[in-house]
Amino acid sequence: MTTMPGLLPLARHYYETRREVLAAAGAQTTPWYRLNPDELGVAVAETQIIIEALRRANKEQAVLLGEGFTHTLPGSVI
Repeated sequence: MTTMPGLLPLARHYYETRREVLAAAGAQTTPWYRLNPDELGVAVAETQIIIEALRRANKEQAVLLGEGFTHTLPGSVI
């Protein structure tokens, strides 16, 4: 079983990876450590959406493979 990191570290890594990709395309974004509280909230919310999407994809995969689904990811809303 894979262990997911906590929400905040995952949000930071997602945000910084996204920032690097955007920088490669010529877009400038604020570094993680300079985000204001509203921007930080958006980054964390986006990460929660990604976690939920992963949970749903894992559940779908388990159903398609005929396996029972018992694993949950942190921050799952369903």
